[in-house]
This record gives sequence, C-alpha cells and structure tokens, in this order.
Amino acid sequence: MKLSKLATDLGLEHLGGDISISAVAPVKEAGVEHLSFVTQKKYFAMVDDIGALVVSPDLANEAAIVSKPRLVSKVPALDVARAAKLLGQEYLVFSGIHPNASVDPTASIGKNVAIGPGAVIGAGVVVGDNTVIQAGVVVYDRCEIGAKCIIKANTVIGGEGFGYELDKGSLESITHFGIVQIADDVHIGSGGTIDRARFGATVIGSGTRIDNMVHIAHNVQIGRSCIIVAQVGISGSCVIEDGVVMGGQVGCVPHITIGTGARIGASTGVISDVPAGITWTGWFGQPHRKAMAEVIASRKLPDFMKRVQAFMKKYEE
Repeated sequence: MKLSKLATDLGLEHLGGDISISAVAPVKEAGVEHLSFVTQKKYFAMVDDIGALVVSPDLANEAAIVSKPRLVSKVPALDVARAAKLLGQEYLVFSGIHPNASVDPTASIGKNVAIGPGAVIGAGVVVGDNTVIQAGVVVYDRCEIGAKCIIKANTVIGGEGFGYELDKGSLESITHFGIVQIADDVHIGSGGTIDRARFGATVIGSGTRIDNMVHIAHNVQIGRSCIIVAQVGISGSCVIEDGVVMGGQVGCVPHITIGTGARIGASTGVISDVPAGITWTGWFGQPHRKAMAEVIASRKLPDFMKRVQAFMKKYEE
C-alpha cells in the first residue's frame, strides 16, 4: 500500500516522499519496504535502511530523519499497529464458528462472531456481535459476553468459584449459582480465569483490558476502562471502580474497594480499601511516597546498625 494511502486512511500528516509499504516491522529489523515507528532520538541511528517512519510531532522535523518519508502521529505505537491491520498483518486467521468448536444449541451467538477450534460455549450463553473467542476458551452456562469482545486462548469464563466451609472436620464445597457478565469491548488475555458468582454476577465493565494469566474470583465487580496486568489475583467480592490500573502480580484480599482512577504498583498486596485517584505500592499496599520512604529507610538500616554497634561498644568501654 502507498504511504500516502496509509496517511489518508489513518488521518495522519504525511511528510517526505511516497513509497510502497509491504509490512510493519520493528526498527532493528525493518527494511526498505517496511514502516516502523520512532519515539526517541536514540533510535535515529537505526533508521537508515527503513522505508518510512511514524513519528511524534516533536521529532517530525529532526535533521536525522527529515529526508525520510514519514507519518506524524500523537500516538505512534498505536497508529503503526493500525497500519499493520490495514496491511493485513493481523494474526487472526479464522472467522465464523470453527468445526472443532463446541457450541450448545441453546447458546445465543451474535452477528460476525468468530469462535476458534476447541472452544466450548455452554448452555444459555449469550455472545454479542463482533466478538472473537479464540482456541480452547471455555464459557460456562448462562454467562453473558457483550459485543466487540476479544477472549484469547485457554481462558475460562464462569468456572466454579473457590468456596468451602468446614463441617464436622471436612471441607464441603459451596455451589456457585451465579454467572459472569462481560460488557462490550472487553479484551481478556490468554490463560485467564473469571469465576461465576455465588449468587448474582461477577461483572467486567466496558472497555476494560485484562492481560494474560489473571484470576478474578466470584462476585468481583470491575468497572469501565480498567487495565489489569498479568498475574493479578483479585479475591472474591472486591470492587474495582472505573479507570483503575493494576500492575503485574497485584494481589487483593476479599471484600475491598479500589477507588476510581487508583493505580496499584506491581507486586503490591492490597489489604484494605484504596481511595480514588491515589497510587499505592509496597508489599502491604500503602501510598506510594510512604512505601518508598520505608524502602529507603530499610536500605539504610545495615549501615545504621553498624553505627549503633560502634556507639554501644564505645559507650560500654
């Protein structure tokens, strides 16, 4: 496709010459027919053999690239991904319901839905329009998935929640009668698990993005446009309000609320409610500045102890 055509389709400013683009490629691998992107000057040394670039406005007229054909974008990484789609580089190669998928006849499947090989769709499930369910996904009975969702391979939606009660010395399983409700435009990565509610519904709000290998327990309520990164574990009945960002390996105890727009740093253990708009970090989550102050103090502790020991020795003498 001509670079000028990509510029028109993407609504971007086009500077420099017009060339044919065959594919998008990373800077270190791109050649004369490739489109790549640059957001920092340190990569200018690598662009000599690249056909064209997508660059941010502040770099668009830098001397090192001014001779290059280029598109100007406020979000280069996003627009180069959009260009890849226009060039036919999407990895999705199936459409419709694969013959090796198992879809219960009572399930309601919307328009233009793709269901991959080995996927299992249970009784009474509702799947909205333009949804993609990849290979090996399991959606248990009566769960609801909105339109334009993407659920990647080997994720399980609506499995039994983890609930047991001790009775006469043995653990008895508690049946979970609820469902999972996933709103429109939700992306769920590979290998994730979202448990059905004990009663009612486990809910994922519209526009939320969930990375690979995330566990969401029974009756969790997640709001709109949240970002939940790999290996997060959210215990039962937590409330995650709109716009929350959770870094990798965050863990939440049951029955807490994380307020709107809060940011939870990687590997944070959240053991109490988090106020809206705040950043929490640390093994036992707390405001970021306080957590960092404790880290700094702990790193100074060995030297401090040496000074205390030297003082005590002198005092005793």
